[in-house]
Amino acid sequence: MDNKEGKIRRKPEFKRRQSILKKLGSKWRRPRGLHNKLRLGKKGKGDSPRIGYGTSKKGKEFTLVKSMKDLENAKKRIIISSSIGLKKKLEIIRRSKELSLSILNIKNPEALVEQVNKRTEEKKKKQSEKEKKQDAKKEVEEKKQEKLSKEEKEKKEKEEKRKVLEKGL
Repeated sequence: MDNKEGKIRRKPEFKRRQSILKKLGSKWRRPRGLHNKLRLGKKGKGDSPRIGYGTSKKGKEFTLVKSMKDLENAKKRIIISSSIGLKKKLEIIRRSKELSLSILNIKNPEALVEQVNKRTEEKKKKQSEKEKKQDAKKEVEEKKQEKLSKEEKEKKEKEEKRKVLEKGL
């Protein structure tokens, strides 16, 4: 935030009260106590966050992308909607790379694409291994069926011969 002289005002480090204690840590928590000096705004007790410490929003303009059509009208910076699935997200990343757009909500889009490609390759390998195992099981079962069918044929032939012999007597 600029003050009257045009100098940039430094944002203070907002610390939690009694942050010197290890168990509390220095992460900001709003003071709520009735007699809390920080809440009351006493001098020398530290600053608490408020609207005056905000930064200007100029230069932080972006376009929210929910589909490929939104990408066509996008400016330099985009944010991909969280409701988009992985497949469409990858398409948007590829297209934004072609249009030289920067994506704000993905730190490293190229790494994401590579990671997804590795996962899909691993899934395909696992799937092919499963299919091979299933094929091997089917072959074993077919061989068993063939053996059983041969044995059954022999039994049927024996029964037929026995019946013929019994009728002949």
